[in-house]
Amino acid sequence: MRAHGLRATLGSAILALGCMTAATAFAAPTSVTKNQDFDFGRVVGGAGRSGTITVTPAGSRTYSGNVLPLGTTFTAARFTITGNVGKAYTLTLPANVNMNAGADQMTVTAITSSIPLTGIIPAGGAVSFSVGGTLNVGAAQRNAPYSGSMNISVK
Repeated sequence: MRAHGLRATLGSAILALGCMTAATAFAAPTSVTKNQDFDFGRVVGGAGRSGTITVTPAGSRTYSGNVLPLGTTFTAARFTITGNVGKAYTLTLPANVNMNAGADQMTVTAITSSIPLTGIIPAGGAVSFSVGGTLNVGAAQRNAPYSGSMNISVK
């Protein structure tokens, strides 16, 4: 059996500020900044090896099945919401994200945040949070660097 090394990075998380409407009872945050990309690191998978790699919002990495994470370089995504103190925010995470290497694809599921999806901008006017998820590696996954984009909205 030949093991493959995959590199799976959500390299360019995309943030979208939600639009405040007249019916909205709170002001939108003034800005959202991506501080760090989501990176699952190198993974031995494919060639009959399948399973999952999970990076938690706290930054730990676990695996299941017969995939094998390599090295110590992996990170949860990190963001900062900046806004008016005392204003409400609502964070929306995607249900899943596709990562591609040409025509090959893997899916990230179980995307979670280190903070509740709704909250109040605290004193200081900033809320920092991390995002984690589970990478699903198929048994026939091709050895390649995979990347994708994750849309997170905050209003």
